[in-house]
Amino acid sequence: MQLDQKMLNRLLAMNDDQLGDLIKNIATEAGIDPATLGLNPNNISQIRQALGGATEQDLQQLNTMYDAYKQNRRKP
Repeated sequence: MQLDQKMLNRLLAMNDDQLGDLIKNIATEAGIDPATLGLNPNNISQIRQALGGATEQDLQQLNTMYDAYKQNRRKP
């Protein structure tokens, strides 16, 4: 998954329930128990705010971090 401006705009267009469900799905795929995230309407709003302020450099950094994480997870 590569996060670009087009994908970011799609995320921001989701309603809070959809965005929360997506975050939970990503957490599950990453091996994180979604219950530990403590998602609620307030922090979904804060996540939306943070995503809305992301620059192209931020997106590149997130992609680099995600790629490194995936590589480390594949190693035995």
